[in-house]
Amino acid sequence: MQIKSVQKQIQKGFTLIEMIGVLAVIAILLALLVPKIFEAINSARVNNAAGSCNTIKTAIMDHYGKYGAVGLNGAAFTPYPTYDTSVLLTEGLIDKPFAVRIGDSSSGASGTRIEVVAAASSLAVGAITPGATPPVYSLDGNATNNVAGTWVAQAVISGVDMADAQALSERLDGRNLSQAVGTTTADITGRVEYAAKDANGTTTVYVYLAHR
Repeated sequence: MQIKSVQKQIQKGFTLIEMIGVLAVIAILLALLVPKIFEAINSARVNNAAGSCNTIKTAIMDHYGKYGAVGLNGAAFTPYPTYDTSVLLTEGLIDKPFAVRIGDSSSGASGTRIEVVAAASSLAVGAITPGATPPVYSLDGNATNNVAGTWVAQAVISGVDMADAQALSERLDGRNLSQAVGTTTADITGRVEYAAKDANGTTTVYVYLAHR
């Protein structure tokens, strides 16, 4: 009786061939699913950046609707290198400084931030340099500076991977005003501008939010 019981227990186990088959199926599933998982994570990071920019844009509109000016507590138009913390956060229109899940996560006047700057007075776009002072934006890609002679609120995101920069541009501007996937050259049309990649393979992204 004991011998039969042992034999039955042995028969309940997996054979080597069955184990190899299970491992092969797992390996195939991992090969198919892992790239999709990373793709979903990257997409979520870019969507977070786009959503954060739109949230700040809404806060700016709320501020202007309340005061009719961009300055702290309705002060006159003036440059603000850190508009998110100097004005929007101080007035309770946002609950934390502007931050996104793409880029190098730096902050302050030389990192990721929201700024208000005076735009160029000329209508002609010419050779746009992303991040130039004063800024130039051809929002509809028609070779005209659509923000000429105004004050511009823009998001600045530093240390962004080129693939993330292109994806953010596509989210906010659509494919017609964005560089093709995989390109490493500058994007100078639409709401999103960025220069060609630097020595580290990254760029600084500038996102138009509003102008007056």
